[in-house]
Amino acid sequence: MNPDISPLASGPAFLFLAHMACGGLTWGLRRRPAYAALTGLCALLLIILGLAAVQQGAATANPAWRATWEMPRLGLALALAPSVAPHLIFLHAIVAAVFLLTLLPRAGIHYLPGLVLLLAGYSLAVMLAEGPLPAPFLLPLCLIPLTAWSPSVHTPRGAAFRRVVLAPLIAAPCFVLGHWLLFAQMPLDPQNEAWEQRAHVLLAAGLFLLCLPFPLYSLLRNDADGAAALPNAAADLLYQFAALIALRAVVQIHPALLDFEPLFVWLGWASVITVIWSGLAAFGTQNPERIWFYAGMLNWGMILLAFTLPLTAVWETMLILFLLRCACLLAGLAGFALLDASRTRLDAGWSGLGNSKPWNMALFLFGALGLVGFPLTSGFGPFWITWQFIATIDWQVALVLAVGTVLTAIGFIRVLRILLRPAAAVPPAPEPPLQKLQAAALLGLLVYLSFVPQALAPFLDALIRHFQ
Repeated sequence: MNPDISPLASGPAFLFLAHMACGGLTWGLRRRPAYAALTGLCALLLIILGLAAVQQGAATANPAWRATWEMPRLGLALALAPSVAPHLIFLHAIVAAVFLLTLLPRAGIHYLPGLVLLLAGYSLAVMLAEGPLPAPFLLPLCLIPLTAWSPSVHTPRGAAFRRVVLAPLIAAPCFVLGHWLLFAQMPLDPQNEAWEQRAHVLLAAGLFLLCLPFPLYSLLRNDADGAAALPNAAADLLYQFAALIALRAVVQIHPALLDFEPLFVWLGWASVITVIWSGLAAFGTQNPERIWFYAGMLNWGMILLAFTLPLTAVWETMLILFLLRCACLLAGLAGFALLDASRTRLDAGWSGLGNSKPWNMALFLFGALGLVGFPLTSGFGPFWITWQFIATIDWQVALVLAVGTVLTAIGFIRVLRILLRPAAAVPPAPEPPLQKLQAAALLGLLVYLSFVPQALAPFLDALIRHFQ
């Protein structure tokens, strides 16, 4: 491939146009949910194949190749390089999975065009190469409009302003001031340690805000109905992956931050509190619409805690936990969406749904328990290995993590009892064959990952190259 004459020389622009076309097609077919989901899914798969071809072809012909899209008036430049392509493929795979999993319940279809536009924004943010600030410091600024757009994904009218916009809104000035101190003030007085200390405090505070541990994790909670569970989770996963990219990019551009102990103390203790608080919240609720969120936040706290550990392979651990997080969360919510769709049609409660839809109930519970590393679930292996390492450092913290997991498991047992109660009104209809087939296939995938977690190794290897 000759990058000088290739039509992909403006790859970011072509990718953005592909997103607009995909979103337009999905919106145009909104009155036919199945056609809208299938068309969007096919478009996203074509984009993924194109990104994979660009990555493989560019890396083979010239590893330094990159397609750029310059916007001189804004002072920005976007680059589609082989090192960024795996991240883009991963982001597209999350949204494509949501399109696939909304086919059967046919719920939440009207959220999908907004989700594609949100994907376009995150893709542009990941490809950001040049700007008035270095890309790692500019990424939090990009997250402000993206998180502000999220309400149109989560609520039909987009009336509620998404609270999670507060985190990047407050974090952005921290990164701007930190950059000013590091690259504008410190060169004037390199011996002045006060400048570096203040810059470290600002950057650590900005990263803390972006990662949303306790007590900020409640900003992610959305009271949308069950039909929005999958788009809601996808939007949160896109944000969290962008937060991990920002975390790694900032410590890459300023390695001295790795020696700033308060960053690890703040994030470490906040992560531990996130785990135990999520466990307590899951133990205290009997609402299936909330318990999966608490299990997901316990998992997120564990991922952030891994960053603070003295591991030789910190990013490998964090990324494998995040990959399993995506698999368990999306698969579990696929079962939840079908249960909730049945409950909504009957205008009834959750009682009896487990008796009429055992496959989807099992998928929901198995996927959600995988988020907390429950034994024999998909997340058990990496979760248990990380827990053992924590126990060798501080057994008290390990005990707190174990208590959080046990409390969450007890909460799921209480939810299971509700789902298996006799139906108070008209019993729900049995599961159609297609719903059973989808639940069985996803359950099989999660069980396979439980016993063969190394199946994720190719995906981990592709993602880790940019995190090294």
